[in-house]
This record gives sequence, structure tokens and C-alpha cells, in this order.
Amino acid sequence: MKHLGDITKINGARIPVVDCVTGGSPCPDFSVAGKRAGLAGERSGLFMEQIRIVREMRQHDRESGRTGWMVRPRYMVWENVPGAFSSGKPKGADFATVLEEIIKVCEPDATVSMCVPDDGWTKSGCYYADDGTWSIAWRVHDARFWGVPQRRKRIALVADFGGLFAPEVLFERKSLSGDFIPGEAQREEIARVVGNSADPPVRSLTGNHPAVYDARGNGDGIISPTLIGDHQNRVTDYTAITFCPEISKSLKAKGGCDFREDSHTYVAFAMDSKNYASVRRLTPLECERLQGYPDGWTDIGDWVDSRGRKRHTSDTARYKALGNSIALPFWFWLLRRISAQYERPATLGSLFDGIGGFPLCWERCNGNGTALWASEIEEFPIAVTKKRFGDD
Repeated sequence: MKHLGDITKINGARIPVVDCVTGGSPCPDFSVAGKRAGLAGERSGLFMEQIRIVREMRQHDRESGRTGWMVRPRYMVWENVPGAFSSGKPKGADFATVLEEIIKVCEPDATVSMCVPDDGWTKSGCYYADDGTWSIAWRVHDARFWGVPQRRKRIALVADFGGLFAPEVLFERKSLSGDFIPGEAQREEIARVVGNSADPPVRSLTGNHPAVYDARGNGDGIISPTLIGDHQNRVTDYTAITFCPEISKSLKAKGGCDFREDSHTYVAFAMDSKNYASVRRLTPLECERLQGYPDGWTDIGDWVDSRGRKRHTSDTARYKALGNSIALPFWFWLLRRISAQYERPATLGSLFDGIGGFPLCWERCNGNGTALWASEIEEFPIAVTKKRFGDD
């Protein structure tokens, strides 16, 4: 996998063309725990660089002779915190801008002006062109329903620049018949015109869940044995137990397919010589399992930074990198559905790559070597991906 470095220095027309571009632009400016600078912030505003690179790549592919749905990248995936729905002035304006910029990739000459719904952005939704040339869909998912014992809500947005597959990828069908479009009595549909009347109208499926699809999603409903294992050659010392929810809200999870709010909290504990239990800090290995990574993914031993200095992998670096990463099970499910649209192994480019979560999921679907390039600026995550994917 080729490592491209700083996203602001990438020219999308000069890097390998890919079928899908993924990226989770930095979230601190969107997060309700941050300063709420939104897209105007230095970090979250890097979303615009993702859009720029996609535009440049698609323009280069068109100039190379491709047309219509064959222009690459066909798909773009964006990941972020739910705080993006309420970020900006007025409240929610930043997510409207995200949608506007993606639509402009599809309709470069259109005048796009999205209005924030009166009751705010819903947790799932879809916009698409009447002529079927593009579609955008988003939903909020929670990692605890996808096999890992942590509560981690994230927005997943899919843009299909060549057709109507975005909602097909992101949502499960509700109807047994498999019909895409239910009767008018079964849904509320609002038509929004992008630009003037000559531009193709964009339709929005409103409500908490688009009527055509089931946006809740529950994975397999199984909580993985994430915290059970031998981390210091003493299997009996470490296990997973249930405490009251107040101990660690970030680790709330529940087994089975029951979505009640009285979820249990799983925390790790150690038994001392007198068999007294005490809560302890999670190990880096346990954090890897919490995110769905293979054991030891970030344990890369000695590595060399960009200045040629030899460094040793620290627990601090592993904690930070894992905390900034994605919880893999949901994203593997989503990328597998995108990959299923191709009769050949599809290719990926990963922006804001971190420790390679998106490439890892992608190559499990399409085979080794199908993640062609990645962009990241943090030294340790780059070292991890070079170790795991090679350095072309």
C-alpha cells in the first residue's frame, strides 16, 4: 500500500485511481465534547480536502475516457461523530454543507442550497437524483450492536456517484418483496429542488428510518468475548464481569438482540492474592479487541520515524491510535456490501487512515493488495500500516 502522507499535499489526479474512497475527517470540531468549531475548524474542515481529492480523481478519470457510472471513484464513504448533525450556525448547517459538497461532486454545475429540517437532521436519510445518476445515504450505528462491548455511535455516510446503490448498501430492505419504492401511503416523501428548476430534483426520505429500508441494523447481536483472554500468561487473572452502568459508560454493551437501555457494562478486573476483585485499566490488547482488530495489530515492536530515529512501541501510542480508530465489525459489513457491486476485486483509497481500519476491512473483502493507498500524518499509525500492509 502506498503511503501518501499529508492530505493537503495530495493531488487526486496524480495518484492511483480507485473504486472507493473512505475517510473519517477529524471529529474534535464536530464533537459535543469539543469547541464546536465545525467545518470552520482546522481539523474537521479537512473534509473539504477529501471532497477536493475525489473531484480531482473523477475529473482525471473522465479525461482518460470514462463516462457515466464508470467514472471512478464510484463510491465515497465518510465516517464521523453524531455531533456533526448539530454543528454549525444555524444548528445543523455543517451537515447541510457536507451534503451540498457531495452533491456538487455529482452535479458540478448545479447551484446547491440545502436547508436544515425544522426538527433537525434525522439519524438516517437518503437523497438521490430523479434521473438515477447518483445517491447519498447516511445512518447512525452503534458498535455495541455489532459484536463489540462498547457504546460507540458514529455517522456512516455513503455516496454513490454513479447510481442509486447508496441506500442499498447502507440499509436493509424492510419489505419481504424486496421492493425499493413502497406506495405513497407507506412513506412521507419531500422533494427538494437543487438549484433552479432546470436542475434534477433531489428527493429525501424523511423520518427516523427511511421507509424503504431498515436503518437500525443490529449486526449479529452477539457480544464478542473481547475481554476474555490471557494477557500476561495468567488466564484466570483476566476476564469480563458485569458491574453497574455507572462505572464505564463507554463500555456499555448487551448480548442478544434485546435493545433495551438497561445494558450491562463490561469492565476488566484482576484478582489479588486474597481473591479480592479490583477494577483495572484495560490493556492495549483488550482495546484492540474492543475495536475488532486482530490481537497485536498495534504491537509492532521497534520502528523508525520519518526522521530516521529508532522508536519503541509504547502503550501510550497504542491507546491513542486505537481510541482514534473505528470499530471494525460494522464497517466490514458496509464495505462488503460495496464490494458486492463489483464482479472483480475492487480497489480502495483511505484518507485519514489511522491504523488502517478501512484497508483491513476492504482487503478481507477483496483480497490482499486491493487497498492501493492511504493518507495519514501521525507517525505511529503510519508505522503500523507500513508494518501490516507494506510500503510501496
